Amino acid sequence: MRLKHSLVPVLFALPMVLSCSLLRAQFQQPTPEELKMTADPQYPDADAAILNYEQKVDDTVYYTSEYKRIKILRDSAKHLATVSMGYLRGDTEIAAIQGRTIHPDGTIIPLTVKPADLLDFKKGDAEVHEVVFNLPDVTIGSIIEYYYQIRYGEKSGGFGNRTLGFCTTPYWEIQGNYPVRKAHYSFTPCSGLLDNTPGTGGTVIRDANGVDLHDLAWFVLLPGGKTLQPNSTHRFDLALENIPPVSHEQWMPPIDSTRYQVRFYFSTGGSTGTYWDEEAKSWLNEINHLSEPTDSIRRAVAGIVAPNDPDLEKAKKLYAAVQALDNTNFSRAKGKTEGYRTIRRAEDILNQKSGSAQDMALLYLAMLRGAELTAYPMKLVDRQHGIFNPNYLDFGQLNATVVILSIGGNETVLDPGEKMCPFGMVHWRHSGAGGIRQTASGVGPWITPLLPYASNTLIRRANVTVNPDGSVSGKLSFSFTGQQALNWRQLALRLDQGELNHRFDEWLASQLPTGTQAHIAGWNKLESTDGDLTAEATVSGTPGSVTGKRIVLPATFFSNAETRTFTAEANRQFPVDMQYADQVKDGVLYHLPAGYAAEGVPPAANIPWTGHAVYLLKPNPGPNGLNVGVALTRAFTLLDAAEYPQLRDFYQKVATASQQQIVLTAGGAAGGN
Repeated sequence: MRLKHSLVPVLFALPMVLSCSLLRAQFQQPTPEELKMTADPQYPDADAAILNYEQKVDDTVYYTSEYKRIKILRDSAKHLATVSMGYLRGDTEIAAIQGRTIHPDGTIIPLTVKPADLLDFKKGDAEVHEVVFNLPDVTIGSIIEYYYQIRYGEKSGGFGNRTLGFCTTPYWEIQGNYPVRKAHYSFTPCSGLLDNTPGTGGTVIRDANGVDLHDLAWFVLLPGGKTLQPNSTHRFDLALENIPPVSHEQWMPPIDSTRYQVRFYFSTGGSTGTYWDEEAKSWLNEINHLSEPTDSIRRAVAGIVAPNDPDLEKAKKLYAAVQALDNTNFSRAKGKTEGYRTIRRAEDILNQKSGSAQDMALLYLAMLRGAELTAYPMKLVDRQHGIFNPNYLDFGQLNATVVILSIGGNETVLDPGEKMCPFGMVHWRHSGAGGIRQTASGVGPWITPLLPYASNTLIRRANVTVNPDGSVSGKLSFSFTGQQALNWRQLALRLDQGELNHRFDEWLASQLPTGTQAHIAGWNKLESTDGDLTAEATVSGTPGSVTGKRIVLPATFFSNAETRTFTAEANRQFPVDMQYADQVKDGVLYHLPAGYAAEGVPPAANIPWTGHAVYLLKPNPGPNGLNVGVALTRAFTLLDAAEYPQLRDFYQKVATASQQQIVLTAGGAAGGN
């Protein structure tokens, strides 16, 4: 549970000092049940439980306060005793800090050490500081309790006129990692914000684009469909009990799209449709200006493409040229800005030969238009972090840009801002993603297509020799197409070779049978998107067992995470989001020891889930040993929670087929190499 708010300068003054007696009165006497508690009865796996939480934001007197009481249930929750708050020095201050620790026997240890005030970073005259304090002598079973204020006081000098202060837009993160027994939130906005009059106290609030904001709006996602409205004094109050921790189900939608929360924000007002129409038009006017194909853009395009190149070939050449530039989102040396000019238009990016992911998309759009090709921008929500919600009237939720190429009536979504992303593909975060796009007739909402399974293929091969003691040794080979290839190539941009290889070895450990070890031997086409990414590895170990004259080995040498996840989870609360559809093709060739033969080989299997997935298993004894082929094709990306029983049933059948064993017996015909 975090305290978040943005600050907008409006009316400023602070006559506020609280007495120590008032602060101490905020603290609560723990109950015997709280002192003795060793686990939360409803959430026995919780590392801690928040017994009470209270947040007050009052813009009429310019302060925020936070009070929290937490029961520490496991050693892993002791870090909660360290509390930190960031603030902009001169504009805000942290004050009235009080805290204490209560041991299970009732012993109270007050916070007596002065909190540290640390400089986080400085830019020009602006200093961002962090106040840090540690509650004393915290052990498993302790209750920690603290209170502090954030004051927007006279020391700040404000922004502009000294009589102006701050209007805030709190974010109430109702649901966090720990269960909450009781929580209370209150927010009193600046005078005038809820009076249906423009501005705040006669002062107009403007966003970063200079647009007048005259409405306080709020987005609500609360248990039981609970709503929120201000009372007669224009204060928002919300009291909740027994809030569960956020769910961390595997393969679920972004947590921020499911957690209980309230977001306050400033808006232009009007209906949902009107807001998005106006914002979309404003965005498109700006993007068209920034991506205008100037003379320098057209000259650059003429040096890359030939006049007689087909349109698709022109688009590919320009894409490759943009991909070759320095994309600062993927540069290892962050902050490499010396000598750079502020980017205003696409030609600035071209001149600097460097820019962010958003800049690269802007430049590619300009170059396509400079080549007289039809291309449209789209602003969308990164699907890893959120889902487009048109009822949340904040254009800022759209945080990524793709380009839509139109040739002969066919559209292709392109992702030039994703370094190493091949032409014709997008990162999965930008597939199935909602947002606003330009069309031939204007601008409006759209969702990018999901990725087809055939475009994301993983091929895993094992060629191993089996020894009489049941151990194996040999080589592994991997071929990556689509999203996994993109993932490893982008990691290679951010990591040195040693760390990249270490990450791959960790991934190998998750793919192989227990008792085996594997290490990367080499990569091919790691720095190129021209073809599939491949990797070679060595493997050794004992994946099976030996009983008398029999060697027992796993029929399938490789495993997959989704089978483990969906067989372990009996129930499902949220929809399933697999990120992208894909297919995995496996093969293992066991070279048998001399004098051994395959006594027991599992039968072939064909497990369909009509319209969703299929699993194939095909053992094939041969003169060179025993070859077992496996293929798992998953054609879906998103599933409603109501379909989880069918999904789990499919993966349980897959698990049963995958866990079959091969039995080799000594004394039979020679097994080959």
